[in-house]
Amino acid sequence: MSLTTDKYEIDILNVNDADAIIIRCILNGYQYIILIDAGNTSDYATIKNHLKDVYNNTYIDLAICTHPDKDHIGGFFDLLEDKEITFNDFWLIDPAEYLDDTDIKYYGKDNAPKAVRKVFNKPNDSKQNLIDILKSKKVEYTSVYAGYEHPVIPIKVLAPTKKYYGEIVKNMVADYGVKTYDESDTEKYDNVALPDKSAVKSVIDLDDDPSSFNAGSIVLLFAPGDGKNFLFTGDANCASLYKMVQTYENELQNITLLKVPHHGSKHNMTTEIIDGISPKLSIISAVGTKKHPNSGIVYWLSKKGNVYSTHTNGSLHYRNNVDKRDGYSTANPLKEKEKK
Repeated sequence: MSLTTDKYEIDILNVNDADAIIIRCILNGYQYIILIDAGNTSDYATIKNHLKDVYNNTYIDLAICTHPDKDHIGGFFDLLEDKEITFNDFWLIDPAEYLDDTDIKYYGKDNAPKAVRKVFNKPNDSKQNLIDILKSKKVEYTSVYAGYEHPVIPIKVLAPTKKYYGEIVKNMVADYGVKTYDESDTEKYDNVALPDKSAVKSVIDLDDDPSSFNAGSIVLLFAPGDGKNFLFTGDANCASLYKMVQTYENELQNITLLKVPHHGSKHNMTTEIIDGISPKLSIISAVGTKKHPNSGIVYWLSKKGNVYSTHTNGSLHYRNNVDKRDGYSTANPLKEKEKK
């Protein structure tokens, strides 16, 4: 059974259109560090320096790769090769566990696991594979799905379900190396130019994220036991989040902080999902373009609470019953909670 605590801090690092989140919590007097995603390959140093400079520690009790897109998986490779850093446990979803008789016949019994695990190859270097490295480094890893909980740390997987992941994993393997869609944008985010309020639903309730990789993103609930709950959504798509909201309605009653999926893209949340989660505050990890974050998403989130983004504040820090850090100040909302 997971322990409870009221002493913890959460850092959403400024890694532009990528994710790198660190949770530090004190359980029975012991410090536990959880790393959720590791940004791009270039973000390795940012994560390591934060661990050393802020926590004076390079021991990671639990690392989680929500999905194998390059802006979430990239930094893990150099972190695992760094002799100063120690990993105790690692969560991901191993596609080899979803092989069926047809796959084995197609790829061959011996080749099948490697054939589907290629989705965890290092960006721009297919000779390095995350699961292979975990095995070679003797880092314990677990393939997780909705309902899985850590035995000590109060963190639980809410999505995807095992069934849903099984439905999309073949597309992940087929889509590997193929650019399925492009959300790049150079036009800067304009906090003033929000969409017409009456038109927001038609903007963000339009369609779902077409990426099979994002569809399989792990969604996590950090519930320290003090009445506050923290939801980390990776790049999860609407279909996965709908299932989560329906299944875990009780556990989503009191979301203190939401890490918004896919850098605030309009394709990864709807007004219904936001209403179902109803976060008291939302944080977006984004570079600050019109697509990341989408102003309609920002507006609807602001109906529930303040919305913050790394593109305006840099790295964002949430603390509860731990010492205040030197040099840190109150963050400025991208958009304050809308007054009724």
